[in-house]
Amino acid sequence: MVLKFWWLALALFVIAALAVWVLSRPGRAQNRGVPVAHTDRLTRLPAFVRRRARLLWGAGAVFSVLVLTALSALFGIARPVWIQTINPERQLRDVMLCLDASGSMVSYDADIIQSYLDMLDSFDGERIGMTVFNTTAVSVFPLTDDYAMVREFLEEAKTGFETGGVHGTDFFAGTVDPQHGGSSLIGDGLTSCVDNFDKLGEQRSRSIILATDNQLAGVPIFSLREATEIAQQEEVRVYTLAPRSPFFGSEVDELEETARVTGGRHYALGSGSATDGIVNGIQEQEAKKTEAKSVTLVHDSPGVPLTLTLLGTIAGLVLMWRFKL
Repeated sequence: MVLKFWWLALALFVIAALAVWVLSRPGRAQNRGVPVAHTDRLTRLPAFVRRRARLLWGAGAVFSVLVLTALSALFGIARPVWIQTINPERQLRDVMLCLDASGSMVSYDADIIQSYLDMLDSFDGERIGMTVFNTTAVSVFPLTDDYAMVREFLEEAKTGFETGGVHGTDFFAGTVDPQHGGSSLIGDGLTSCVDNFDKLGEQRSRSIILATDNQLAGVPIFSLREATEIAQQEEVRVYTLAPRSPFFGSEVDELEETARVTGGRHYALGSGSATDGIVNGIQEQEAKKTEAKSVTLVHDSPGVPLTLTLLGTIAGLVLMWRFKL
């Protein structure tokens, strides 16, 4: 514990000491007493002796209490604080949410966003980003560990998908490029998600949660296989999440292959193990920890001296009244 304004308390102490010295100088008070003879008989009376002793004890008690009260007040004025320096550790794990916003995914995207929200509750220190794609990719928010902001963006996105863009965030219009035909260019979307990782010079664990039905409708710049190779080169694990459908065959096989070769796993949307499996897979990856910027916290602790000052003031008044000083 330290005193932040110790100099103020010291200055007030010196001023108070000077004031006491000036007021108690010899000769300041004029002798206005009246000489009385034979007072020794009075002062030897037992009642007088007891009364004088009682007043002396009372004066001593009042003086002691007032001194302690004054010291407590000075200690409170000096603002006692204790300083705490925190060196928080943060995880060197990055997770990119990669969502297909094409027409074939319209009925699934809100549920996928809910899966992302469920995963968010299990993350602790990982940076999270989000990219939505159709014929073109849009970065919804960059990698961040501000989970409150992430939750706000995800809830806005969920509302947008549930209402067809009438409320919340409209990704249907924002991810369509009129200059490019087709839709659901999965390879291009995955490549954009890989490119949105930053701090490439750091040894970080990087994962993508790719949610798509893999229903390609157009000519992409990168095929899914080529995008998978890029993810491998950048050491990015890809966890794939696809809707359940009896009509998906080779599409699911391709997603399973992408997840397998990058070190991730494939999950069906709505399966009980999807959320926990992806989160556990990400958190099981080896990732170094680094100390974040140190934070210094200053905690005020005026409670004790101020409480003693209050109690001392009350005790002094009671003693003065009790002994009629």
